[in-house]
Amino acid sequence: MRNILLKHLLRLKSHNSSASCLNRFYSTQIAVQTETSPTLTADVLLTDSYQKRVLECMTKSPPVGVKLKNNEVERKYAAVLILLCTKKANDEQNEEVSLLYTRRSGHLNRHVRQICFPGGIRDDTDVDFVDCALRETMEEIGLDRSRIQIWGPTSLITPPHTAAIMPVVGVCRNFDLNELKLNEHEVEEAFTVPVSELAKPSTLQYTQFKSGFSSPTFVIGRKKIWGVTGFITNSFMNCLLPRELNQLKGRVKFIRPYKPASN
Repeated sequence: MRNILLKHLLRLKSHNSSASCLNRFYSTQIAVQTETSPTLTADVLLTDSYQKRVLECMTKSPPVGVKLKNNEVERKYAAVLILLCTKKANDEQNEEVSLLYTRRSGHLNRHVRQICFPGGIRDDTDVDFVDCALRETMEEIGLDRSRIQIWGPTSLITPPHTAAIMPVVGVCRNFDLNELKLNEHEVEEAFTVPVSELAKPSTLQYTQFKSGFSSPTFVIGRKKIWGVTGFITNSFMNCLLPRELNQLKGRVKFIRPYKPASN
């Protein structure tokens, strides 16, 4: 498990001392410099063959994470929905594909105003992780489960300080943000990010924590997708993108943090 943690929770040395410190816990640094703009539309990404390939890629990923204290929060389970949304792009025939994100409300006690996927803690009424993800999505943003075509669950991750999380992948065709009804107590806003934007290397940065580990961070305009959500986004994008169009894979180099030699 320690080797898995080192590989997948992304330990490294910060190699850019001039990076801006976003708060006292972490700093975000740019990982790559060059990019192109690949064509990533529904006719490319949402075929049956890609559905099978994405799920196989995500489910074959080894379990990732570590429990620090095994407290009540870390013993819980949760599910989040990675929702691929389609919409006609500027009167073109091809449909643009985006991922749906929410920003947590300022009324919550934890992870206030952070960007995340729809989802939450699994309860006793949920049949499985898919049922949990669909229920939480309905409760948070008012998107009915009948609008969502489920691809399937992926691989459980167990980040510290929170519940174990099962990402569930789904598709919503002809999506419109105006059809959502946000639960303002839980969600401050909902928005989509085109897959073509997430696929640009310039959006991929990383968050270096003072405790010694880092994780992928996507920065699109003034929005920062980081933490567990950044990690899941990066894993999913590397499975979703066609191999010949994937400019994200291997771009962030993860190495052990520097430790000075003892005297």
